[in-house]
Amino acid sequence: MTSKLYQRQAIEEFLSKLPGDAPVAAIARSAAVQAELAAYESADVEAMLAQARYQTWGRRGIRATTFGIIIGAILLFPVEQVINGVPRMIVGGMQTLALAATFGATLLLSWLKPAGEWMSSRAEAERRRGKTFATILKAPAPSGADPKTVLTQKLALLQAAHVKDQLRYFERRAEQHKALASQFSPLRILGYLLVAGATLLGLAALAKQLGAALPQTVDALATALVIPDANRWQLGITTIASGVLAHATARTLMDEDERKATLYEITAQKLKILITRDLPKVEAAVSNGDGASLQKYFTDVRSILDQEHAVWSFVRPSDDDADDVG
Repeated sequence: MTSKLYQRQAIEEFLSKLPGDAPVAAIARSAAVQAELAAYESADVEAMLAQARYQTWGRRGIRATTFGIIIGAILLFPVEQVINGVPRMIVGGMQTLALAATFGATLLLSWLKPAGEWMSSRAEAERRRGKTFATILKAPAPSGADPKTVLTQKLALLQAAHVKDQLRYFERRAEQHKALASQFSPLRILGYLLVAGATLLGLAALAKQLGAALPQTVDALATALVIPDANRWQLGITTIASGVLAHATARTLMDEDERKATLYEITAQKLKILITRDLPKVEAAVSNGDGASLQKYFTDVRSILDQEHAVWSFVRPSDDDADDVG
């Protein structure tokens, strides 16, 4: 979870590189902008807390289910000599508690609806983020300041603290979600290894039972893999593998890794295209005092970001969404 002062810090980091009397610093630190920034920070914290609640209870439910599967799989192993009587009852009780926890987490998610709360809060936060920069761009030049200088500094602030900042975010998160959605994520690899181990046990037992003629090295390996109650070991291992793979899939679906990886990558590409195509022209126009070009650039940037945020905006529409930033 990022700091609630993250956007403020990004703005201040840019301002720190300017002279102390830079006109845009006075604008960014004005009461109107600070009020919008505070409103954004409040909405952002609310969104992050709602997201944390959704992920916490969702993941607890998934983990409890996986734990119940693994506990049940242990009882499939030929371990009666070790786990019998009271210990077996304890293991069975643990499995029951895990399934009860799964049911409780599911019921709580249905009752509290943290996913809807998260989306609603995030819609408001993103709206407030855009309005913060819209307020900066709409602000008049401070008394005595050169209008062209003010416009140039506004564009530089917008580019550093919003456009490039969001671009870095989408690029970073796209890669993270790709890794999590990959068929070769750590949990999936563990599941594949368990399946491979169980398969080897089964093949070795089958080869020995059929008396198949095998190369010496393969035959030695098959002999080493033939163990008593191999079928029960195989069943238990494949059950654990199924639980691990189901856990990885459920986690990916809950976090929408594939969808987010695609959306974030496309959003980053669109931002880079816009920057490459339009920014040089906007910089030239702004240096000549063309404020309309700056407003249009901001509108185009927000249009790209709003497409990605559409899922949030549709959940919580606002009368201010159609505000003209000009």
